[in-house]
Amino acid sequence: LVHKAAQGKASPGLDMIALALKGKTQGFEKVIKLIDEMVDNLKKEQAADDQKKEYCATQLDESDDKKKALELSLKDSETAIDDMTSLIETLVQEMKALEAGIKALDKSVAEATEQRQSENAEFKELMSSNGAAKDVLAWAKNRLNKFYNPKLYKAPPKRELSGEERITVNMGGTLAPTTLGG
Repeated sequence: LVHKAAQGKASPGLDMIALALKGKTQGFEKVIKLIDEMVDNLKKEQAADDQKKEYCATQLDESDDKKKALELSLKDSETAIDDMTSLIETLVQEMKALEAGIKALDKSVAEATEQRQSENAEFKELMSSNGAAKDVLAWAKNRLNKFYNPKLYKAPPKRELSGEERITVNMGGTLAPTTLGG
């Protein structure tokens, strides 16, 4: 039985037991001692194998946990990237809409400025015309007061003639017409 087991596997301990049994030169005490040593040795190897198996199982579990955590983190990162990408696209569209709004507003402001400038020019012209019309009306009213209501008539202020104008008047010439109100 030991001989058959030793032939199937390359084990020096089993070969030694098979040889000792075949030779029958020694008693079974030595064989039993060898068997006991082999059993102890196998128990030690089994314990070491069990520890290695437990260590490997622990390492595999830890590696699997790390892998799952990394996969979850990767999935979260991909989701965050997708969210950020869509947010960027939305912001780009909003910026384009705002730029279009700003351009429209600039155009509107330019048109309003042009309109205000033209209205201001018209207003200044109107005020100038109104001032001249008031002066003409005041002059006409004063002239009418001269004939119809002499108490309200205001004589125009005496004009100081320059030397040249005095010479012209003394020689019998006429002066250039005066401004309104005079």
